[in-house]
Amino acid sequence: MDREDQRRYFVVGSVFMEIVTPLFRQKLVNDYTTKGLGSIQAFINSQTVIHTLFHLRHRNSHCCQDQVHCYNSPALPVNYSQWDLLYTGNPVPGPHNCHCKFTANQIQLDDLDITLASLILLNCCNLGLQEENVVRKLRQYKNDYLSHNTKGQITETEYNTLCTDLESFILQLDPSKEDDLIRIKQRTLDQPLCDKYFTCILDLHKN
Repeated sequence: MDREDQRRYFVVGSVFMEIVTPLFRQKLVNDYTTKGLGSIQAFINSQTVIHTLFHLRHRNSHCCQDQVHCYNSPALPVNYSQWDLLYTGNPVPGPHNCHCKFTANQIQLDDLDITLASLILLNCCNLGLQEENVVRKLRQYKNDYLSHNTKGQITETEYNTLCTDLESFILQLDPSKEDDLIRIKQRTLDQPLCDKYFTCILDLHKN
């Protein structure tokens, strides 16, 4: 394995783990606090959010509390493990499948990885057009260069263009992150931390 290619992977992984993920979580906090909610649990337990996420996990369901806004998503971006992290089923009578049968778990912001945080941001939060585009781009770049990268390496050619884009996207969300980006780009390979990030980020089944 080329050590410099691995270092580049480590740098990009560090950017996503140490800058992008906290930024996404903070965007969630900003959104739910403006709605008068005091925690991520209260946010995901609100009817609008649980209803939206329910239909991103379940098809052909008509919710008893809000049938007007029920829909069938062409894809089911919320996977089983994400749904189980967020919600627990309740023994509600009746044969229908509805979001009223679920209650939010006692989760913390740190429980949300970048994939789940971005999914909630894009579907349940009030983002500006530019913010939404940046979140989508960062999510896609994470998939393209990290989540589907079983080698744990990034070539110099890919890295040079990738870093330019990442810096532009991140600074659009938070201009104060420039020093953090410079610090991470200059770091040497930390093998144990690289292995940890590789385990956290690599997931062939995430979108």
